[in-house]
Amino acid sequence: MPYSIVTDHPECSGYAVIKDQGREVMGCHRTQAQAQEQLTALNIAEYGDRALPQNYRPASSEDVPEGRNCGNCLHYQNGYCTLWEANVQANFYCNRWIMLEGQLTERAPAPPEDQIEGSKKNEPGSAAGKTGGIELSAETVTALETKAKEHNEAMREASKPEWTRVRLGALKAVYRRGSGAYSTSHRPGISRAAWSMARVNAFLYLARNGRPKNPAYKSDNDLLDPDHPRYSGKRMQERQESYSPTAAMIAEAKRGLEWRREFGRGGTEIGIARARDIANGRDLPIETVRRMASFFARHEVDKEAEGFSPGEEGYPSNGRIAWALWGGDPGKRWADAIVRRDESRVAQALTMLTHLRRIV
Repeated sequence: MPYSIVTDHPECSGYAVIKDQGREVMGCHRTQAQAQEQLTALNIAEYGDRALPQNYRPASSEDVPEGRNCGNCLHYQNGYCTLWEANVQANFYCNRWIMLEGQLTERAPAPPEDQIEGSKKNEPGSAAGKTGGIELSAETVTALETKAKEHNEAMREASKPEWTRVRLGALKAVYRRGSGAYSTSHRPGISRAAWSMARVNAFLYLARNGRPKNPAYKSDNDLLDPDHPRYSGKRMQERQESYSPTAAMIAEAKRGLEWRREFGRGGTEIGIARARDIANGRDLPIETVRRMASFFARHEVDKEAEGFSPGEEGYPSNGRIAWALWGGDPGKRWADAIVRRDESRVAQALTMLTHLRRIV
């Protein structure tokens, strides 16, 4: 869909309906329900009503498995189906039903036949990280690859922060953990594969929204991007070479935070977090430095807008405040220089490796 609902847009204090391309505000609302109504209207105007599938029927029908209805489907939002882009009834069902993550807590002890310990394919602890060698069926790997690709493309198109991205390795680990948890307890009538994939869907929701649908879902936070607000694993700062911000960067970040407090606009949650790290003089890992360089490259165009420079109407503009939060011009020069040096080191290492292979 070309429109989304966000809660962090600087022009709205509540729920904002925005156009994904360019983040143009289509409307501000006090409640999510009001925002959803506008979102529905915009999508109908854009695409027209999308016909519901023929298998859309009452959940009380004899052929519908117990406990499955639109009201607890992942695609359901306040009487609206995001998959079919149509209004639906909570007590109806269709064959594209996917368990809502919040339903994962409605479980019962697994029957003896489902209490499987270990795996013939995967060693114990294989799901402990994002890059472990987890073996799954070809069909499952393809499904996870598709989910990762579609999720990351959607995040890029919507200009979402880098921490919303996911790796295939992380999804494989989440799926594997879900399969293991199934052996302990699960909702009756749900297959192991469906249970595991529902956990993957819950993880994707957490990755893109910065919070889980079910507050109790915390068990996969260590598989998130290290900059994600809910990340709970070992920080990249503890594993990688890090770099100290300069005094000029610290001054810019503090200026940005002061502007943010004074005007209540400009920048995002991740930008504010970055400013706090810089203002406090914390060392930043190369992965974060790369993201800073990427931010400055994307937002260089903001300098051309009115209000970016002193003396112009609207100074400081939202773009100027955001620029300061990331360390301003000193931060750009610093990040660009570090990235160039790092890329040069990598290139030299690859050249050396190629040379050694030729010798061997």
